[in-house]
Amino acid sequence: MNVEAVLRAIENGPADEAGFPFALNDLDRVLAAAAQRDVRSLLSGVLSRFGKIKTAGAHGYRVRQILTCVGWIPVRYTYVRKAGASALLKALGVVARSTAAARDHAVRCAALCGSFAEGRNMLGRLTGMAVSTTKLRALALAYGDACLREQAAARADVRSYPERTPKEGETPTAHTFFCMLDGTGAPCTKADTAGRKGKNGEAGTRQIRIAVFGEYTRLDSKGRPAPFRGSFSYAVSGEDIAEVGILIRKLGLARGCGNAARIQCLADGEEALEKALRDAFPNAIFTNDFMHACEHLHLCCQNLGLAPEAAGKEYRFLKGLLYRCGAAAVIKRLETRYLQPLAASSVANKELDYLRKRQQNMRYGQLRKNGLFIASSHVEAAARILVVRRCKQAGMHWRHINAIRISAILAHFRSAA
Repeated sequence: MNVEAVLRAIENGPADEAGFPFALNDLDRVLAAAAQRDVRSLLSGVLSRFGKIKTAGAHGYRVRQILTCVGWIPVRYTYVRKAGASALLKALGVVARSTAAARDHAVRCAALCGSFAEGRNMLGRLTGMAVSTTKLRALALAYGDACLREQAAARADVRSYPERTPKEGETPTAHTFFCMLDGTGAPCTKADTAGRKGKNGEAGTRQIRIAVFGEYTRLDSKGRPAPFRGSFSYAVSGEDIAEVGILIRKLGLARGCGNAARIQCLADGEEALEKALRDAFPNAIFTNDFMHACEHLHLCCQNLGLAPEAAGKEYRFLKGLLYRCGAAAVIKRLETRYLQPLAASSVANKELDYLRKRQQNMRYGQLRKNGLFIASSHVEAAARILVVRRCKQAGMHWRHINAIRISAILAHFRSAA
């Protein structure tokens, strides 16, 4: 046994003045590696023993290297000509010469590390699984395809939550189901961006949409929604916005949105996102993100022709008014006090138009009073975690479908109840 040999070597090795072997400072790593070698040997023997089971029409035996969560092992099994995959390998769930546990380890490293090469190195360091970057990439993209198929199937996912003692200051509110929708661009190759218009010429990215679903029945000590732990689920799509609307409708129904007393939908103000959400959940309360409204309000104040200090003071006052009351009160003040500056500045008027068109979705005082969200921060964070962190690093250029696959893996892992 490798472990026994390691221990004997340590006992017989050099020691310090107190009598402790020098090798003790690296003992856990060396023992772990030795134990992995022992487990590989044991697993190979056990599986090869099952492989001796007699099979009708067998022509002999074959040996194949199989990737397991402890590394590559040889497995000997009966061979039947023209029978396709071995009965033993089918029983093991071997796909692409790897077990389910091995694929899980490999896919997590591929999706969570900064690149496939980094994932390969991390996988080898933590598990002893030695795979090529190409192999790791193939396993990850195949798993991403499976995640997208699972997402499209929209199987029932109605969740229940254990009773817990409310935290200090928490208050009950109506059972609310919420859906937040956003999008971000993934840098893609010329093959996927050719002929597509961007902000400054030809596009360099392709859009990936992200949806977040969740539920809550309580507000925290500050009156903000406190979603159930384990209530979040995520979805990603690179399809046209109409198809995204169909997808989120299916997923919302699968999550049991009809069981909630009310539904709230949030987005950043993009008209296409609002239409998709309204089509998916026509009876929902729709809200535009507070921080995006503040950005447009800030630009409006900066272009009113005021001195910088006065513009800053006016913005802070209007931001508070927006938070306490909503967009209607802000619009009224600006149109009353700054009618001529607004007429003289096309930029200021354009930014105020953003609020005018969406003021019914920006009744933030009423929303807060009713225990609803005023910001889409959950989906903003999801966009960073599911797409930006993995797919938008310096120098990366993805095929669009591959960026979606990797994002779908991360969405799948984070959606686990």
